Amino acid sequence: MTDQELHARCFEWAYWCYTRRYFAPPVPQNILAQFQPRRRASREPDGPLDPDLSFLNMAIHSLAEEFPEESICFSLYYFHQFTPVKAIWCALQIGERTFYDRIHRFARRALKASARIKRIHLEHTADEAAVESPAGIQVI
Repeated sequence: MTDQELHARCFEWAYWCYTRRYFAPPVPQNILAQFQPRRRASREPDGPLDPDLSFLNMAIHSLAEEFPEESICFSLYYFHQFTPVKAIWCALQIGERTFYDRIHRFARRALKASARIKRIHLEHTADEAAVESPAGIQVI
């Protein structure tokens, strides 16, 4: 996967995370919020149902504890889409190149980890699917 494809995949993940909240019931508004004019779209966005994005999400969350500095840069840039980006690296007291290196390194690690998670998941689900029936015939 090229750097541009990885960059696009990370933005797809951020949008996927944004749309996941629409699978849960809406939180009831308090009385004051009901009187305020709506600032959001009247329709919820249609999010992608890509199963690989869920594996990428698991990988990102699992790597966040192991690499906290890289995770902070990654989540501020992709998930929160914080701008101006210069404010991030100034607040973290790092250079511009270091900031982008952390993002790139974390994205590559997450992509590799998501492939491992997917492989392990498929191995375990294949084992469970190959359960023998009472007659001794394998059901797949």
